Amino acid sequence: MIFEILIYPGFVFLVLASMIYYGILRKVAARMQSRIGPPIWQPILDFIKLVGKEDLNPEQAKAGFTFWPFIAITSVLIAGLLTPIAGIVPLSFTGDIVVLIYFLAFGSLAVYLSGFSSSNPYGVVGSMRGLIQMIGYEFPFIVSILVPVVAAGILSPFLINTLQVHYGWFGFTFPFAAIAYFVSILAKVEVPPFHTPGAHQEIVSGYSTEYTGTRLAMIELAHMIKLFVLISLGIALFFGGSADILMFIVKSLVLLFIITLARVLVARFRIDQILKFTWFFGFVALIDLVRVVLIL
Repeated sequence: MIFEILIYPGFVFLVLASMIYYGILRKVAARMQSRIGPPIWQPILDFIKLVGKEDLNPEQAKAGFTFWPFIAITSVLIAGLLTPIAGIVPLSFTGDIVVLIYFLAFGSLAVYLSGFSSSNPYGVVGSMRGLIQMIGYEFPFIVSILVPVVAAGILSPFLINTLQVHYGWFGFTFPFAAIAYFVSILAKVEVPPFHTPGAHQEIVSGYSTEYTGTRLAMIELAHMIKLFVLISLGIALFFGGSADILMFIVKSLVLLFIITLARVLVARFRIDQILKFTWFFGFVALIDLVRVVLIL
């Protein structure tokens, strides 16, 4: 139990795998754009470099300037411990899908609160955009998750994962919910076309504009872990589950490739377009939810 929480598939595995997967995303995106791109271990080097840099504390920054980045990375790490990875869940208890949704949402909220606490105009604008984007993507995210939960009649993502391994993919049975979940992944991790909260061309780096050193490293790592956790959760709930590490790696890399393809092909949405787009898929996911309720 201690090994699973601390090493595999716990904290150490989550951190290293998240950085490697993000490095793969950057590398594949670069090759799609006819660039060489950085090596896949570049996020690890960037993290080490940021941790070694000086932490600058702006005069106008408020008390939460350090607190919220720490809460963000803590929240997504806890979410990772509740998510099935290769058929293993370090932490599991009744109703853990509800707690998982909470920590994923709170991890995003903490990142945006960090932008407000910096008191930088660009940071505040980026945080406001992020909160509006949350209003958009949390609806399809929660509705899409409810579909396999209601269909299986259980609140445990581990049991849903096991059910799919033996009886088939929920993604084929409930395609609208699966698509809505995929769209919400893009929005949650701010992958283009949903990178409005940190749009460099408009608001520098958005909510992370004033951040340097260890604080910035925590914010960046929180995003990487969130991407890895959401991919893992998608496999457990929709894409056939995983019973071993090989099956998990194959399915997760396929999902990562599709996410990278969306990142490269689609231009950034305006914030009003994001709300319309995400809520459209939320109502699409409701079709599958209504189907499940009627069948039951």
